[in-house]
Amino acid sequence: MNNNNCGTVSPCDTSIAERPRYFPRQLITPDDLTLEQEYFRNKLRRHNRMMHGWGVVCGAKVCPVPVTNGAASDPTGASAANSFQPWLVAVSPGYILGPYGDEIIIDCCRTVDVRTAGATGVTGEPCVQAPDPWCTDVYVQRDPNAPLYIAVKYKECRARPVRVQPIGCGCDDTQCEYSRLRDGYEIGILNQCPDTHQNPPQIDNLAKGATPDCPACPSSPWVVLAKVTVDEDGTIASIDNCACRRIVLSFGSFWWACQAAQLSVKGVTAVDPSVNLQAVPQGTKSLAMNVALDTQQPLPAPPQTKADLGAGVMVNSFIPGAPGQPALLNVDVLSTATPGPRTLTITTADGFEASLEKAINIAAATAAGGSTPAAGSPAPTPTPVPQPSGGTPAAPQPAGGAPTPQPTPQPATPAAETVGGAVTEQPATPAPERPTRRRGKSPN
Repeated sequence: MNNNNCGTVSPCDTSIAERPRYFPRQLITPDDLTLEQEYFRNKLRRHNRMMHGWGVVCGAKVCPVPVTNGAASDPTGASAANSFQPWLVAVSPGYILGPYGDEIIIDCCRTVDVRTAGATGVTGEPCVQAPDPWCTDVYVQRDPNAPLYIAVKYKECRARPVRVQPIGCGCDDTQCEYSRLRDGYEIGILNQCPDTHQNPPQIDNLAKGATPDCPACPSSPWVVLAKVTVDEDGTIASIDNCACRRIVLSFGSFWWACQAAQLSVKGVTAVDPSVNLQAVPQGTKSLAMNVALDTQQPLPAPPQTKADLGAGVMVNSFIPGAPGQPALLNVDVLSTATPGPRTLTITTADGFEASLEKAINIAAATAAGGSTPAAGSPAPTPTPVPQPSGGTPAAPQPAGGAPTPQPTPQPATPAAETVGGAVTEQPATPAPERPTRRRGKSPN
């Protein structure tokens, strides 16, 4: 197998990967409790470094320190040429992720003298920088023509010392141990910009390319905040907060406001041009309609979006179209639907409604060959057939005018007579002739 494309193991992957398991009657020691803390702290550090990167998240701007109470002199006694104090810069509150994944929280404005090695702060403590009555500030020799770089790094600070119980029978009860560890930071002065703060990646290459290697563990704990140029007399000539600052991509200040679906029904047309929506008969099945909607956002599919045409009209399907395209509505008009105009109502998931009056008109259904009689009307009376004058009355004619068939007269059968035991056939008696009625005047 070719492993030339595989990345090397990061030096930071030496963190603790186990945690204690507690059980009844277990003897708990400080190492067990410390191990549990380190396990979760290392997971958080690794998550920050691998998922979010490191650098300045927000704030932590470096600014000159203005002169207060009209003072215009520096600690050396030289007068200042402008309204800012010489040799001093102020770091505003900010949030930084360190190169090893630690959180650096500067919760107050800190003043730093660029002639010193820097300043140390503890998150949560008052920001009053009281002078040390026993020691004076130690200045660092620097190149007056070279720029300086204000940087910060994570630092733990021990706090709350408590007295420790003596071991055995000793009488020494003055031994103390710190009972707390506080998150702190150290602001330092660098002489050059680290390589890790130069040549940032192109944002256009985000989410492109081959599988990336895991980022290597940085060799320096510092995060640079600004580039500062100082004149020989201590005047702050320039401060550049972007020249060597590494900023982490953050969504902490990104947000957006949702917009309600502005919806209106512009019109309704039948998919079949031969269908008249203003005369839809009762009992119509699968009536397909195009619904023209005016909306800024695509409507979700049912059941988030519903269509309604009132009682007696069953909606089979409602398919919202893309922006600018009509929605497709398919309904069945029941035979029991009340005739009359109907209002189309479209309801979205957030309760917004839009309606169109007289979208369709339901008409009463008609039977084949004529109109259906209204409910409660009497049955039609059959038309009487005129009777001929004299003779046998004519048989009633059925509806539709078709004549009733008459029975065909049968010829007379000759009678038989028995004479002396022999059967003698008698001549048949002719049937009486039916008088023929001639048209015209009857004889007097």
